[in-house]
Amino acid sequence: MPLSSLLRSTASLLAAAVVAGLAAPAQASMIDQIILNKCSAAMREDFQKAGKTPPDGMVADTCNCVVEQVKNRQSIEQAKTFCTKQSLEKYGQP
Repeated sequence: MPLSSLLRSTASLLAAAVVAGLAAPAQASMIDQIILNKCSAAMREDFQKAGKTPPDGMVADTCNCVVEQVKNRQSIEQAKTFCTKQSLEKYGQP
């Protein structure tokens, strides 16, 4: 399964996080953690379904990237595109 589809299942959560991006800083931290946890779980599940093991650090790097991109007010699609490209450059195609 290509990396670009690894974050697909988090789209609705990320949309809610973007909307909630105007929340207080304490809530933002909680939202960041939710995005990170859901993204990580979705990526691990997608890798497992594909019968592959992600390189060490790939899931954390990719999901941290998504969190940062959303915090910087990027759309979900922009965050996915940017972070997928960055991960592929760093880790290659798993």
